[in-house]
Amino acid sequence: MLNLKIIATNDGSKTLKIPEWNEHYHSTHGAISEAQHVYIKNGIELIKSQEISIFEMGFGTGLNTFLSYL
Repeated sequence: MLNLKIIATNDGSKTLKIPEWNEHYHSTHGAISEAQHVYIKNGIELIKSQEISIFEMGFGTGLNTFLSYL
C-alpha cells in the first residue's frame, strides 16, 4: 500500500504526495490554480454552448468536478 501524505501547495490548496515515488497528484505551485488553468480556463470556458455534458474518467480527488460545479 502506498503512503499518501496531504501537503499544502503554493496557492494554499492541498494535494496528495506519494513520498516513495517523489510524486504529487497536482502541481505543487497550486492544485486549484492548475485545475482552473487546465480544466476550466482552457477547457470548459472555451465551450460556447449554454448546456454541456461532462464525463469525468478517473474521479481522483474530485477537484475538477467541484470547480466545474462552482
